[in-house]
Amino acid sequence: MTTTVLLVLTAVVAVVDWVAVARDVRLLELAAKPLTLAVLIAATVFADAGPAKPWLVAALVLGLLGDVFLMFSDETSSSADGAFMAGLGSFLVGHLAYLVAFTRHGVHGWQMLAGALVVGGVSALAVPRVLHGARDRGGGVLAGAVGVYAAALGAMTILGFGTAAVATAIGALLFLASDTAIAWQRFVHPLLRGPLLVIVTYHLAQLLIVVGLIR
Repeated sequence: MTTTVLLVLTAVVAVVDWVAVARDVRLLELAAKPLTLAVLIAATVFADAGPAKPWLVAALVLGLLGDVFLMFSDETSSSADGAFMAGLGSFLVGHLAYLVAFTRHGVHGWQMLAGALVVGGVSALAVPRVLHGARDRGGGVLAGAVGVYAAALGAMTILGFGTAAVATAIGALLFLASDTAIAWQRFVHPLLRGPLLVIVTYHLAQLLIVVGLIR
């Protein structure tokens, strides 16, 4: 019961954050964005997620850190400031924690193959232009960092599919969509309602990944 209540509360706080982003209410966003992940972390602590649980909690804590860093990054800048790089690093390690969580939960070959096909298609369409833009704006170091992150994100998505948990697979796919949108906005071209698109897909991703692994 506690887990269910906290998951519902996570969704409520997330919607508050979406409204804040849509209406550009900065102070409300600064409160609601980290609070969403904080409540989701609490829900995961109370949940029965088997051997994946500590790794899920670790991934979410790193996601919370990444959220905080990115809130203080200059989103209008096409280059990478320190806050952006710190956020990128936090989410990178978070994806590695998700890889362990999915492996501990158990993965299946055919589902991983489906995930690989999806990731391959998205990567072919988006990654070359993103890396080109990152190299133009921040040089080889930034392009390399973005490339490493893209590899970790792709691996997380593939193993998310591999869990054969429908909610987790959808969540992993939404995480791929959210981060691709961030990269596209920053290094290629702004998207219509981009910030709202990013935050909605991101929160749904984190929530669904957890829900899919709860037993």
